[in-house]
Amino acid sequence: MGRKTPPFENYPLWTEARFWGFLRSALRRASDRFPPKQQAKILYRRKYNGEGRQKWEYQCVDCKEWFAEKNIEVDHIEPVGALMDWSDLPMFCRRLFCGVGGFALRCKPCHQAKTNRERDDKFGVSRQDSEG
Repeated sequence: MGRKTPPFENYPLWTEARFWGFLRSALRRASDRFPPKQQAKILYRRKYNGEGRQKWEYQCVDCKEWFAEKNIEVDHIEPVGALMDWSDLPMFCRRLFCGVGGFALRCKPCHQAKTNRERDDKFGVSRQDSEG
């Protein structure tokens, strides 16, 4: 069983981990409405000429394939990082709310692959080590 974090000082009914998870989630939801993030999508789109009601399709920066909006994700080029205490807040916000050039569009599989590579690099794990 994992170690429980201490109670959050301003609301002891929550642990510190719960508070930081709550704040991280709230900031990420707010960033979805951040105009540069929406503008970044425009850079990677073209008019859809196929069948159906879809108006635009979007190109993944990695595999170069075209996808419906529901199959792409706006990714931060520079990882946003962790938000675990007050000292992390300024850098987390600066990276989360970056300019248009700080975003790239990736299809869901390419985004997951990039995220896995970043996690592996952070923890010094290689795919071969974890599979063997």
